[in-house]
Amino acid sequence: MSDIYKVTAGSVLQNRAFSVPQGAELRVEGIEEKDFPALRDKLIHIVGDVVCRLDGKEGRLSALSYAGETLLTVPASPFLEKERFDFYDLIYIIHRLRDEDGCEWDKAQTHESIRSNAVEEALELVEAINNKDIPNMQEETGDVLLQGAFHAVIAEDGKEYDIYDVLSAMCKKLIFRHPHVFGTVKAANAEEALAAWEAAKMKEKKQKNVTERMTHIAGSLPQTMRAAKVQKYAATVGFDFASAEESAKKVSEELAEFLAAEDAEKEMEGGDLLFAAINTLRKRGVNPEMALLRSVDKFVRRFSKVEERVLASGRKMQDLGIEELDRIYEEVKGEE
Repeated sequence: MSDIYKVTAGSVLQNRAFSVPQGAELRVEGIEEKDFPALRDKLIHIVGDVVCRLDGKEGRLSALSYAGETLLTVPASPFLEKERFDFYDLIYIIHRLRDEDGCEWDKAQTHESIRSNAVEEALELVEAINNKDIPNMQEETGDVLLQGAFHAVIAEDGKEYDIYDVLSAMCKKLIFRHPHVFGTVKAANAEEALAAWEAAKMKEKKQKNVTERMTHIAGSLPQTMRAAKVQKYAATVGFDFASAEESAKKVSEELAEFLAAEDAEKEMEGGDLLFAAINTLRKRGVNPEMALLRSVDKFVRRFSKVEERVLASGRKMQDLGIEELDRIYEEVKGEE
């Protein structure tokens, strides 16, 4: 016999993250005619277009119409026959995969063995966003979510923490870092909201100065991102160029120093050049990691067309001088 989960129609409509406990029969009470279309649509989104009962009438949710009924019953579905799943179904599946009679690969995984997957999946989501590929964004968002859920289950198996610890800590952090939403701090625009977030974060991390904020930036981040964050923190205390134009002068200075550097110094001077260039991008509101990603993709795309044209002419790339190759590249660029 299934558990029974009773809720009101108003509760279903008001709760943005409404879900049904696994294996439970859902009973929605207190239905009013004005709310029925929205209630039906939301339930279809949550549980699927399943067969259910509206008082004495039985049929698929999409086919039901309201005629004064006050009780809607959605029978429990066998897990593998569900049309729609929620976050806790994902946790159940990962646990099931790691059961004694589950999947040998999933059972063998550790935090360390899957850690690179988090980076890979995050970058694939970024690529989908850059391509404005909504179906792929949906899939890659799920893959990113899976990584966090997988770590939580591995941690639970190791008695380190579980998904409830993760969600509780995350929600507490979001509440604490939004005092302008959940507290008394005022923020009239995005800049003030970000300032409130940063101040709350410093308080939470017990960071006393900007240096401590800088040293807490993960060293495993792509260094373009790390540099931009360091520069942003320095700017909070006025250690910053007045404009992108002023910052660009530093780029020219660092370029000259790099070109004049001896072998022992060229790596450091090259780093200084990149750091200055990243600072200039930051002053213009450009994310350096995304900018570089798009520029590399653009170059590869154009180079491919150049190579295609050269080979189609019966020649080899290395047989042409840079002037000719650059001329073809400019043609390709112009066509785009």
